[in-house]
Amino acid sequence: MHQGYLEINGVCTKITTFGRWVEENSKNCEDIVILIPGNPGVVGFYDEFAKTIHKNLRFPVWCIGHAGHNLPKQKLNPLPKLEGNEVLYGLKGQIEHKIDFFEKYIPKNAKIHLIGHSIGAYMILELLEHPSIKDKIADVHLLFPTFEEMALSSNGKFLTRFVKHIVWLIIWLSWIFVQLPTIIQTILLYGYMTIVGIPANQHHDNIKELINPSVLKRVFFLAFQEMEQVKDRNNDIIRRNISKLKFYYGENDGWTPPQFREQLKVDIPNTDIEISNYNHAFVLKRSVEVGDIVSVSILADAI
Repeated sequence: MHQGYLEINGVCTKITTFGRWVEENSKNCEDIVILIPGNPGVVGFYDEFAKTIHKNLRFPVWCIGHAGHNLPKQKLNPLPKLEGNEVLYGLKGQIEHKIDFFEKYIPKNAKIHLIGHSIGAYMILELLEHPSIKDKIADVHLLFPTFEEMALSSNGKFLTRFVKHIVWLIIWLSWIFVQLPTIIQTILLYGYMTIVGIPANQHHDNIKELINPSVLKRVFFLAFQEMEQVKDRNNDIIRRNISKLKFYYGENDGWTPPQFREQLKVDIPNTDIEISNYNHAFVLKRSVEVGDIVSVSILADAI
């Protein structure tokens, strides 16, 4: 695994790779798996998932963090503040961010296998229409995709009707948390993760990074834009790219209720849909299992 920061669309962004690093040259026509996360876009949450796919396929796997969702360690490359730079961190800005990554770092002769989780699926549908990107994409795997009517889902209603009104309190509590001695932070995090059953050895650092107030502000800013902007499903893009697309839904998902996927089947009957019992936030506990499922699909498309 290689981790590093690159400037993408004006924001110092964390990239994690399994296989070769993005700046290493390759003269061969190669398969590359690109992962675009959900929200939060803290790429460390996806390490085990990406590692599983790389282990199964031996393709390079590149994970792109969302702009502003990972804090660079280098003090010489601070993130632009949210205030006054909203265009960089909103939904459209995150799509431009991914386009800039593709144009700068994806080799011309690469065969791209795209994976998008949650809002990452919405971003990928937009990438499929971009002239400099679309011809490189071999297949697309959309995990628990949130590309329609997010505010109408049960989680969306909870976010807009309740969480939105106490964001100030959440940010304030996160500020209090980061002021605590490191040992106290660690005890609190390990206690919480033990209670909810999240593997502490995998996600302690990721959750700690997410709790940073400046990261949380950007995460919530993107989330509320999702509620406002993700409305009608773009059936035209799906139909034009139907041969490349596979959809993975959870049986019970607070962000993608069953009626969404059932209506998708009605509107576009030849849609390739797989349903599982895994949760929307699969990266917390079921990265290996979902990674194995996606690997099989990618391999079938690559042959």
